Amino acid sequence: MKEQSTLNGRYFDGQSGNAHPVEIIVHNDYFAIQSATQDLRWEYKHTKIAARSENETRLSNRHHPDAILVLPKSASVALEAAAPEIFDGRRERRRITALISGLVIGAGIVTAALFIGVPAASGPLARATPKDLETQIGSNLAAQISILYKPCGTSEALEVLQPVLDEMAEKGEVGFPIEFRFVRSSAPNAFALPGGQVMATSGLLDAVGDDQEAFLAVMAHELGHVRARDGMQAVYRNAGLGITLEIITGGSGAAQQLVLLGGQLNQLRHNRKQEAAADETAIEILTAVNLDPSALSRAFEAIIAALPEKARSKKSEKKFASWLRTHPETKIRIQAARKFKKEGGKPPLTPEQWRLVASTCNVADEEAPDNSE
Repeated sequence: MKEQSTLNGRYFDGQSGNAHPVEIIVHNDYFAIQSATQDLRWEYKHTKIAARSENETRLSNRHHPDAILVLPKSASVALEAAAPEIFDGRRERRRITALISGLVIGAGIVTAALFIGVPAASGPLARATPKDLETQIGSNLAAQISILYKPCGTSEALEVLQPVLDEMAEKGEVGFPIEFRFVRSSAPNAFALPGGQVMATSGLLDAVGDDQEAFLAVMAHELGHVRARDGMQAVYRNAGLGITLEIITGGSGAAQQLVLLGGQLNQLRHNRKQEAAADETAIEILTAVNLDPSALSRAFEAIIAALPEKARSKKSEKKFASWLRTHPETKIRIQAARKFKKEGGKPPLTPEQWRLVASTCNVADEEAPDNSE
């Protein structure tokens, strides 16, 4: 049983801002604060040190959050002897431990949401996104990507090619109008953004050469991504809500610039299942427009042949040809596409028209940095 004693202090009620002289009467589990206007009971288990100096100690209480009890040094020493649990720090250490544990658990929940919940939800979110909104997102992304990849090509070449792409999109029931452009990069590459934005590099044209069917096979593959809304899934999966909102609005915030200009295309890559599905859609579209579906295998082979010798290893493919970076393995994809070889298909463009398209980016211009990695 703790010995009852009486101490002196000052009490701030947190309302008036004035200090009230009080007597502190120490009991077994609590102390009473008494004055002409105060008669309070502060239990030790709800009391803690708010601040402490050489000359005084300030205490606070959970049930009186705005109040402060100030004890001079002599009273503080006496109270510490009577109620050491307030001063020994055990409760504060328990509180900090509980706080740290809560933060760790919270971080685990957030991590699980980001790396498990968000990827799992990206498909349903993409399918639930209104198509006009996805088109807007894709347009805003394309505008930002043009900072990385300078557009190239003549309007005449695009006028020749666009009807072919439109027919492929219609026969393949892609679900979006296709807005196509060439961009300048030495890497043989193509990519589809949300909402029907499709781009191909000057390096891809160089790689396929005279084989327009190989080029159109790549386009059919990208249309497969458009139909599956893979680009929208990647935005939800990788960009995060804040970036997504900035993309939607076309904003120029720092976060969006960091993501887009720091490798957004790398973040929008697709997984193995999506790539395999896009290959299957490409076969379907090429068949529907009376082209040889095995042209997809020739596209793979042309891209591999266009790589520098040191870049043809599996490790270096990632750096030099992002279109081949995806899974399944390129050799397996080539073998699968060869099985669909069909004779008799006639390319939609005449040799003269294809030469116009194939050479459209061959103009004197400073090449933009290669950001395919």
